[in-house]
Amino acid sequence: MSLSQDLTPIRELFPITKEFIYFNHAGTGPLSMPARRAMEECMAIFTAHAELPVDEYFAKVKEWRATVANMINAKIQDITFVHNTSEALYIALVNVPLECGDKVLVMEESFPAIRYIVENNLPGVEKIFVPFLNKDPVQVLKDNLDDRLKVVVLELAHYLTGEMFDLEPLVKFLRERNIFLIVDGIQVVGALDLDISTMGVDFLACGAGKWLFGPTGAGFLYVNSEHARRLKGTHVGWLGAQWSGFEDCRISPPLYPDARMFELGSRNIIGISALVENIRILLDYGMANVQKRIISLKHDMREMFQTLGYEILTPDKPPQSGILTVRPPGDAQELYQRLKKENVTISLRSGALRFSPHFYNTKDEVARIFQILKRTRVSSRKAG
Repeated sequence: MSLSQDLTPIRELFPITKEFIYFNHAGTGPLSMPARRAMEECMAIFTAHAELPVDEYFAKVKEWRATVANMINAKIQDITFVHNTSEALYIALVNVPLECGDKVLVMEESFPAIRYIVENNLPGVEKIFVPFLNKDPVQVLKDNLDDRLKVVVLELAHYLTGEMFDLEPLVKFLRERNIFLIVDGIQVVGALDLDISTMGVDFLACGAGKWLFGPTGAGFLYVNSEHARRLKGTHVGWLGAQWSGFEDCRISPPLYPDARMFELGSRNIIGISALVENIRILLDYGMANVQKRIISLKHDMREMFQTLGYEILTPDKPPQSGILTVRPPGDAQELYQRLKKENVTISLRSGALRFSPHFYNTKDEVARIFQILKRTRVSSRKAG
């Protein structure tokens, strides 16, 4: 698909575009109309009948799992539904075969979701937090390597700067030493065209609330099937078993031998139904096309900020995420409020402005942001 194609039909799926220039998908993604309709259909069924018919329920869960798997080119059985990224990270960490005295290496600059999970749920395990940003990740590992290192936990794209790592040499280094890699993918999934089958990661955690357009309370965990039998089998429950119906709950069918075992109990059917509709929008457009549009918009914005003399915190090297974070010469808070007043939605983070456009955003919107910032800059100089 051409970058110049008419985006009107797609933008109509996202009512937020009628009022806002929304460049905050690294913060919270806006719900689409198809997702809203899916939620309303579920609620209508629950209101009228209390539940889905069992056969329809199992069929939908299978279909939804397949859609998520298709987005990242995973096997269906490698996907388990969760409520958020934190839960997905927790499931991954508590299932790695760690022993007392083993070591977990964590990206120091990670979002708090990672830090809290690691710090508070691994008794007897040594947790090492080390800087990764603007460094060679393989060298970081070499500098912290010993026989006790069993797990590395990273963000696939840093939540603030958007910096990404070239995973290929990192994965090769870890696999040669039988070290697990757990990746927080929430700032990448839905923005970039991922092929998990070639990435080599052991776990990929992702909530729905950002680039996948929501809603919060839904998400998924990818578990590399190569390692399923090595995992502890912790955080499993009755819906992680191979039920064909619920007429006789005295029986105990076996657990699934893969990621599906980690679905502890009742699923967030309303949230998952919406998440899947959002994913279908992305798949219909094509994830390669989604990535191409986002990176193109980001390139335009980088040039814009260079013209304005902003400090650009996001590295200009591949691979690229959808995040572009800048620090203006003046007061970031003042500029943030100015953009907000003009119905431009971004994030203010650590004294910097974080922009995160999606595939339905336009070059005209980028130009509009540029005009606002340019005008504000001129006004500030006159006032001074």
